[in-house]
Amino acid sequence: MDDASRRRGLGSCPHVDRNDPRCGSRFSLGRIEQAFCVCFGTYHVCPMYHQLNHERHSATFEAAAARALVSLTSHGRDVPLRATGT
Repeated sequence: MDDASRRRGLGSCPHVDRNDPRCGSRFSLGRIEQAFCVCFGTYHVCPMYHQLNHERHSATFEAAAARALVSLTSHGRDVPLRATGT
């Protein structure tokens, strides 16, 4: 599928493959038409899609921020940093 088709929302929601339990309510015989319409069609209009994207990107950002922290050590002990006023 090309990028233009993905931008239009054609194809399947990327969270379906991740088997998130919050998406499971749509996958019943009573709601199968809605699943095909939303999850395998215009998933970009789904509020759960946006919530899961937000959670995923927030977690990725927090993990990257945690890796970016640097602690200064000397002989195996943490050295506290203090402002020098410069």
